[in-house]
Amino acid sequence: MGVVANCVEAFVREFFDQNPLSHLGIITLQNGVAHCLTDLSGSPETHIRALRANLECVGDASIQNAIDLARGLLCQIPTYAHRETLLIFSALSTCDPGDILEAVRRCKDANIRCSVVGLAAEIYICKLLCEQTGGNYSVATSEVSIMWSLLPPVIH
Repeated sequence: MGVVANCVEAFVREFFDQNPLSHLGIITLQNGVAHCLTDLSGSPETHIRALRANLECVGDASIQNAIDLARGLLCQIPTYAHRETLLIFSALSTCDPGDILEAVRRCKDANIRCSVVGLAAEIYICKLLCEQTGGNYSVATSEVSIMWSLLPPVIH
């Protein structure tokens, strides 16, 4: 978790260096529930502090809950803006309450680009999510590859 947190911190700093007018929010998955850790804002220090204070992995993960929550937040963004999510996923499965394929379709219909960095192995639904929404999918094999996976897909 420490390595991933360091990489996410570097990503947040680089994101705001390259996109100073942008906003970012952090969603965590614990026990199958998606939680909004930070609201959409332009404050890198707020995101980093919240991330550092919440470094625990607990229970199952639900990709459907994560993208549904992200979609709800991003649909408030005007259509001329970029709507993107970056999922850092370390589980080998997803425990979803409903039809995850429908959730993927809703993201695609809302023009939300979803990218995933896998920390364990390639997972079919992650790959499908990225393909359907125009995002990038990669599986990191080291700290260096985590950094390379995080920076290129999202920062334009």
